[in-house]
Amino acid sequence: MPKYRGAHRITVTGVQAEWPQRAVVTVRGGGTVVVPGVLGASELIDAEDWDLAVEHEHQGAWGPSIRAVVGRWEERGGTRSQVIRCTDRDRVGNPGGRSLVLRIDQERPRPPAAPEPAAATWRAATESAGRHQEPGRGVARISTSGADLPPVRTSTGSGTSTTSTSGGW
Repeated sequence: MPKYRGAHRITVTGVQAEWPQRAVVTVRGGGTVVVPGVLGASELIDAEDWDLAVEHEHQGAWGPSIRAVVGRWEERGGTRSQVIRCTDRDRVGNPGGRSLVLRIDQERPRPPAAPEPAAATWRAATESAGRHQEPGRGVARISTSGADLPPVRTSTGSGTSTTSTSGGW
């Protein structure tokens, strides 16, 4: 099956099969992404180097489809696309190349992200530490869970505080 580089969107545009279908993307040096063989299913793959395989499920096991016809790249409306027509198994009455039909659209490179303002960076850092501040109220909450963690004191900003525990205290 084809190998790709960079950002592409995979979209299921046709399914005419007796068995469940799927597209499996293997990112080199990374993980695996499964696009279910359901009409309209779509997944954006943005990786330096990745492979595409098409599989079907038969008798409870996933296996490779026997044939995939990979179309030429065509440009329409400024987007490069190709169509892949797959056949899961040869059998009498098989529609031939219509078990699963995929459209691969090459995505335009994204511009580099602008640096975040200092306030957004601080908020992200405090949220990842379990601290949340309600805007304009001066309220800070620290949440914990687990049997070995101490009780949590929450200040309401009005001179009162509450203590809550989680995980067996």
